[in-house]
Amino acid sequence: MIDFNDKKQVAKAIQYTNVNPNLTKEGMLKHLETCMRYDFQAAMVAPCFVRLAKDVLKGTQIEVASTLNFPMANDTLEMKLAALKELIKTGVDQFDFPPNPGLLIGGFEEEYFEEMRQVVEISHASGVIVKSMLEFGYLNEEQKVKAARLAYKAGIDWVKQSSGWGIGGCAATIEDVKILKDNIKAPCRVKVSGKVNTLEKMKDMFMAGAELVGTSSGPEIVDGLVGDINAY
Repeated sequence: MIDFNDKKQVAKAIQYTNVNPNLTKEGMLKHLETCMRYDFQAAMVAPCFVRLAKDVLKGTQIEVASTLNFPMANDTLEMKLAALKELIKTGVDQFDFPPNPGLLIGGFEEEYFEEMRQVVEISHASGVIVKSMLEFGYLNEEQKVKAARLAYKAGIDWVKQSSGWGIGGCAATIEDVKILKDNIKAPCRVKVSGKVNTLEKMKDMFMAGAELVGTSSGPEIVDGLVGDINAY
């Protein structure tokens, strides 16, 4: 558990996120400047900005994180793997991706697992960290447990209850974090996303078992303020 009275430790447990489709290069540069000012763990950016972020953040300890097949999750496996190989070429350090929830809901658990396994295999061969967004907003309690267990079995590095976007991207809850924590083992760990916009919310999630948060309210959390409730 981090010391929540230490702003530096809090910042190093935050991946500061802006993956909005309407973000311009100028906006991304401001985002990266903020990442450097607060020294967040990572800048979470859209794939089109990974190379820029790697260049700007060179020489810092801030990692560059991105997304794969976000937010819909329903490209074919072959499409996802092709995009993954291109994403790796950009120099990305880690990425979050949603395994297709329709496969799990429809009873195709092996296909759901295999999608994650192959993504992990290619990523780890290049030293890239994989985080799975399990989109709990689509799942019932039994399916949530299955999703976490299958992600762990596939070798996923970090499990996350949702992307925080859209119908499946539900807000983070203590209960969902506990489901993740109870159904994985080290070295797999829990990241949380979705309306974590205050220091107190972040603390609650970490008490439940999370160790990393993805949020667009990074500065507000560190400064003890309240982030935009309508934001990620």
